[in-house]
Amino acid sequence: MSVRVIGLFFALLLALPAQAVTVMTTIKPVQLIAKGLVADDDTVEVLLPPGASPHGYALKPSDIRNLKAADLTVWVGPELELFLSKLLQEQPNVLTLTQVEGIPLRHYDGEAETHHHGHDHDHHGIDPHIWLGPESARVAARAITQALITTAPEKADQYRAKLAIFNAQLDETVTDIHAALAQRQQSGYFVFHDAYGYFEQAFGLKKTGHFTVDPSQKPGAKTLVTIRRGLLNHDATCIFTEPQFNPSLVDAVTRNDDVTVIALDPLATAIRVAPDGYQVFLKDMGNRFARCLKHETTH
Repeated sequence: MSVRVIGLFFALLLALPAQAVTVMTTIKPVQLIAKGLVADDDTVEVLLPPGASPHGYALKPSDIRNLKAADLTVWVGPELELFLSKLLQEQPNVLTLTQVEGIPLRHYDGEAETHHHGHDHDHHGIDPHIWLGPESARVAARAITQALITTAPEKADQYRAKLAIFNAQLDETVTDIHAALAQRQQSGYFVFHDAYGYFEQAFGLKKTGHFTVDPSQKPGAKTLVTIRRGLLNHDATCIFTEPQFNPSLVDAVTRNDDVTVIALDPLATAIRVAPDGYQVFLKDMGNRFARCLKHETTH
């Protein structure tokens, strides 16, 4: 092949339009992270509909078709979306966030560790709610960017520029949350679902307790009695609920008490999908914690 022909070949390659990448994410918070990283002509879709729990979702035939059509699939991992484990083994170009090298992982016993992909590791007990920690989200964003570059290398500069903006906005958001929480009272709080460990670690918060570890299981009578006792003793002045949980359980333990009740939504149901959506979500979470913990009791 002559030099002139080779030159024409590369000129044609450069003239080809850049590939529009379709990214399939499993849950909305991961969609929000990815939305801040993709090029303007790319698409970021989400598998689970609003209100659906990733702890036990039943795939529809249309879900499987959409997954197979995606150029890149991003999921948290088998610790959260176990129902996808078998299907994604056969799917090309899958990014499993809990297996990303260097991502901070937290165990439910409260211990944090850094997981290096490729080493023997027992996933039992890992807290999968990594999107609630800014450092975990930062590592995840870097991994998603690298996967996008691998998928559409001709857009590498765009992806790197988007990552730089994402990180700058995340830095600003973390600073804002620290400032909001600096005004909080030194009071305890209960969360409905033990999902906020990464956020609590990042911002120096320590919960008094939780109603349940697994959101699909209702808290037992013993747990409710313990929480009721804690509120009566003023060990906690705040309870964080979640939209999908039965409010009557909270009403039962807070009756006649001076307790602030605020809803948290770890799945970002009400957050608009936009390039800065993840930062908006995290800041909203911080504001809700700050609002609840600023409450002063009359006792």
